[in-house]
Amino acid sequence: MALGPWSVNPAWQNFSSLFREANAAIEAPTDMEKSHHLTASLYFGIAALEAFLNQQMRSHMTPSKDDKAIFEKLRTGRFIKKLKTWPAEIIGRPTSVASDVIELIEFCNDVRGDLTHPKTVGHNIYERLFEVEPMSVVNAIATYVASFHEVQGTRYPYWLFGWNYLNPRPNTHEIILINDQQFLHSLAALGFDIPSYDYARAEAWKEKYMASVDGYAVVRDALRSSNRCEPKFDRFPFQPKLCRRWWTAEHHKTCGCVTE
Repeated sequence: MALGPWSVNPAWQNFSSLFREANAAIEAPTDMEKSHHLTASLYFGIAALEAFLNQQMRSHMTPSKDDKAIFEKLRTGRFIKKLKTWPAEIIGRPTSVASDVIELIEFCNDVRGDLTHPKTVGHNIYERLFEVEPMSVVNAIATYVASFHEVQGTRYPYWLFGWNYLNPRPNTHEIILINDQQFLHSLAALGFDIPSYDYARAEAWKEKYMASVDGYAVVRDALRSSNRCEPKFDRFPFQPKLCRRWWTAEHHKTCGCVTE
């Protein structure tokens, strides 16, 4: 079986699943369903962050270490230690993530651990689970990643907003990765004032809004205020479209299907 393009980047795949589950938790009609989606959010959120850190550490070690040494480094050590110490080891200085963000990630990891390895009986674990606000998990993971890139002097990936590109197919759908310049074109198509066709201004925009935590928050809030996806054009039936609810059948039909 050939795997699709969604399988090439574990950090992206897990973060996308986190975003999907967080939305499902918000919309869940019963506590039973909410607990399911909240639990999944915690699993995918921590997995996304650890995958990201592992990717960064692998890239950092590759020039001087062999695969065995890299594998040993990645497989050992607790997640929270990686979270707090690896950025300084990789970049040369720690990230500037706010303490409340770190505390929330630690809390989510603790609850996830209790759900995986219950040490008590009763409802206390689920009481802690219901303290979690679903979108706060998304915000915390994305903020950590954006902060890492800010300190590193690189740009964070557009998929931190939770939106994805649906690749148009006749009878199915899949999400794919696209470059950040196309992301700017998509924002412009959505009606935002983005200089996507002016290279110098586009690069300046990306440096301002896609290379810092503050920039991430501005674009995130703007996208969350949008009630539509990137519009389709009959002239380009196979063009991937940026979709805000890429996991639903309704949007597969409107964003992911090939135009007649």
